[in-house]
Amino acid sequence: MLTIGDKFPSFDLKAVVSTDPKTAFTQVSDKSDKGKWKIVFFWPKDFTFVCPTEIAAFGRINKDFNERDAVVYGVSTDSEFVHLA
Repeated sequence: MLTIGDKFPSFDLKAVVSTDPKTAFTQVSDKSDKGKWKIVFFWPKDFTFVCPTEIAAFGRINKDFNERDAVVYGVSTDSEFVHLA
């Protein structure tokens, strides 16, 4: 478990950034969005009761994060194809 002051581990993952299957996927890594704060939140699996409430809440304040030079990454154990669905 990471705590305050710990460095987040390197990562390189496929992300879903659109609902259009032709443009839905992109690679995201610890090198992406250089110079910005990164907020990473996790949920157990898509289509659970936890998923919609957290995603909706972060979505409502995403503009606030952007104004503070921050990006939000949501992560679950599901594949990128489940995320797209």
